[in-house]
Amino acid sequence: MEGLTLLKGKVEGCGSYCDSGSGDRHGKLLHVLKACAKVINVSGAQGSVKLLALDLDGTLLEPGERILPEALEALNRAVEKGTIVGTASGRSFADQLRILSANGLGPAAGYPHFLITDECRVFLLKENCYRGLREHNRRLAELWRSTYERAKGLLASEVSRLVATGTRIVRIIEEEEALERCLFAVIFEDVASAEAEEKVMKQLLAGLPLHCVRNGRVVAVLLEGCDKGSALLKVCEVFNVRPSEAVAVGDSGNDIPMLDGRYGFKPATVQNAEETVKKLVENLGGYVASKPRGAGVAEIVQRLLLT
Repeated sequence: MEGLTLLKGKVEGCGSYCDSGSGDRHGKLLHVLKACAKVINVSGAQGSVKLLALDLDGTLLEPGERILPEALEALNRAVEKGTIVGTASGRSFADQLRILSANGLGPAAGYPHFLITDECRVFLLKENCYRGLREHNRRLAELWRSTYERAKGLLASEVSRLVATGTRIVRIIEEEEALERCLFAVIFEDVASAEAEEKVMKQLLAGLPLHCVRNGRVVAVLLEGCDKGSALLKVCEVFNVRPSEAVAVGDSGNDIPMLDGRYGFKPATVQNAEETVKKLVENLGGYVASKPRGAGVAEIVQRLLLT
């Protein structure tokens, strides 16, 4: 679940990645999209699913950053059937490429067709390259820079308070990495500390153009409206897929924006998900797998995309 405890990658938000290490920088002009929150009926025929978005840590990935063979087999079958498959993670662009490559995925495999990185940046696979949505990622970077100093000061003050109270912090994502990834993050030693800080941070951010999300031991501060759900909505727009034709799968608090119905996606989750996430998905009529992580993903793909 800890998708923000990562290696930082020196990758432009508007740039591209090719197997050859090159590739021209270009992107289709797209605006930053906002959608009204609404709860929808998430039930529907399996054949109506055209796009699948998967969280990584705690969902697709096993401990050790492995993807189970049965999960890969199910995803391969979905891709062969014509399903658009992508990731939706708090992990950085560079870190996702490393993990995907180690599991036999990426440009050489022909999918994932898209990557949502750092909660909200978007990259598409085109001509054996991952290319950022230039205008979308650029606009996010501009908005982040406009609030960066305020967020930086708030975070510095809060980290000082945490240290003074003896709270154990493993790592802080700040400065250059924070600018690049359009987020600040604090990684705590335990989940309980992260849960407590999430409540405090939400109060501190009230009235500011910022919000926070928690993923296991990680609490991240981002732009208001910058989340996996809004990024996935952008992906659907690019691929000309209706939100109701997209399945989103996640397991933790930072996955809620793409699971709670506000954007209209069909939600699904794995058995090891946080209880609040499983209850949310169940209440919306989504699919809760009987198995954890990759085995659960294989179950979801079989039930919602292949049956």
